[in-house]
Amino acid sequence: MAFLIFSILFIGLLYAHFSVAHMAWSRTRGKNSQELDMDYVRLEDYFGQSFRRKLGKWLTAPSAENSTGELRVVDHGVEKLYVASEAVQYPSNRRERNVLVTEKDFDCGADCSFEKELMVHGNGVVGAGSKMQAIAADGTLRLNQNVVVRRWVDAKGPLELMDGCKVFSRVCSASSIYLGPKTEVLSVYAPEVFTESRVATMAGPLVNPRDVVLIPHAANMGNRVFHGYNPNLLFSMGGGSYLYNGDLNLTAPLHIRSPLVVKGNIKALGASMIEADLKATGSIEIGEMSLIKGNLIAEKNMEIGAGSFFQSVLHAGGEMRLKHGVRGLGDVPVVAFAGGTLIVESNVVVRGKLASGEKVTAVSAPLAWLKNSGDQ
Repeated sequence: MAFLIFSILFIGLLYAHFSVAHMAWSRTRGKNSQELDMDYVRLEDYFGQSFRRKLGKWLTAPSAENSTGELRVVDHGVEKLYVASEAVQYPSNRRERNVLVTEKDFDCGADCSFEKELMVHGNGVVGAGSKMQAIAADGTLRLNQNVVVRRWVDAKGPLELMDGCKVFSRVCSASSIYLGPKTEVLSVYAPEVFTESRVATMAGPLVNPRDVVLIPHAANMGNRVFHGYNPNLLFSMGGGSYLYNGDLNLTAPLHIRSPLVVKGNIKALGASMIEADLKATGSIEIGEMSLIKGNLIAEKNMEIGAGSFFQSVLHAGGEMRLKHGVRGLGDVPVVAFAGGTLIVESNVVVRGKLASGEKVTAVSAPLAWLKNSGDQ
């Protein structure tokens, strides 16, 4: 009996610690949370879609008395919405403090300032040096040189970010996105993202290597070190995956046929083939004209050589560089993410997403490589 009483008291005391949480859970069970919209992480164009939905509700409000046939004014709390039924063209140095909606095309001169969101139901052109809060367009959209957008950019048609543009959040298009030199964004997503000097890339490796480091290696290789690869450092982890205990600095191309974890850095020459997932506790550097089918994960930096192809996910904890002519093409959208800066050189095409914890920036390829690449 004493043990039973002790057990009841113990369970009651234990429940008392979680009683508040249990009551809160009971009240919210079966209900959808209003504080967290899961579409924020599910949809790349979340900001554009959310703004369009909210704008649709705002425009159901009655028009203000000072509305005209060409310009409708809607009072929305502490701010106003201006809805233009015709095409809008702003002169240079114009300042707009209210939300603007254009039913047709939009164009503004240089050094304009838009303190609120802008919705363009046609095509849009933003003048050089202008500053904006956010902009959405149902047609094509072009941001000229050195435009700064404090939040996001969304377009249904082709989107162009010309030299020096900066966007401090997501950039999305349902068609394509061009990143000019020195542009900086937090992330960019489209069926096709490309940089300057886009040309057809070469179809095959620059060389046909005689020696290739194959992992897992052939059974008759023995214990000899081959082009920087030491077979004594390779261990099976079961399930067809392997661990290499040390740096893998190769003087030949690398061919990986099974998942591999490298406790150190990886460096491989051009014409490498990565057919399985590859992870390094250090940095990864893959040479030019390589084919990457598996996911690449580097806890530090990553560099993908000129003219290479990747078909899945690239993830670097530090800085990442996609060199001239890299192609990110897959059956599903591919992703390249860097915890630091993601640098994208010229003639890079990615069907999917580029994102960074700091910034994604487009740069021109070194002139020496361009002269030797054979691109026309």
